[in-house]
Amino acid sequence: MEKIKFIIIIGCGRLGSELALKLSENHSVVVIDKDENSFIRLSNRNFTGFTMTVDTSDMDALNRVKLEKADMVYIVTPDDNLNFMLAYGIKNINPNIKLVARVNDPIKKDIFKKANVELFCPIENSVQQLVEDFEKVDKI
Repeated sequence: MEKIKFIIIIGCGRLGSELALKLSENHSVVVIDKDENSFIRLSNRNFTGFTMTVDTSDMDALNRVKLEKADMVYIVTPDDNLNFMLAYGIKNINPNIKLVARVNDPIKKDIFKKANVELFCPIENSVQQLVEDFEKVDKI
């Protein structure tokens, strides 16, 4: 049986809320957002984790979430600059932490890579999937 992981998700928009719902099925999940209303996306949808309203740009406030104990941190706010700042700050707190940051603008990917931040680029991933789907259809 897989060990239950402690996962922190920063950002509870469409991506963060869906990620939280899925991961909370088998793991301990804390979702952080600066807007308390964002947690509405989790209500009545079998979310079994915890939510915290915290100014996500305040590293001192984020430290209250026990970042050093997390098995994984997902940073999925819609703000690339904030995501980079958070990833860099969290890596300074715990250089060995597993962390994935969302990058919306593919042009900014290199900045994240140079800082050794694992990234997720929804635009690039969507384009790749659409191209693969097109190539499958084109072969028929």
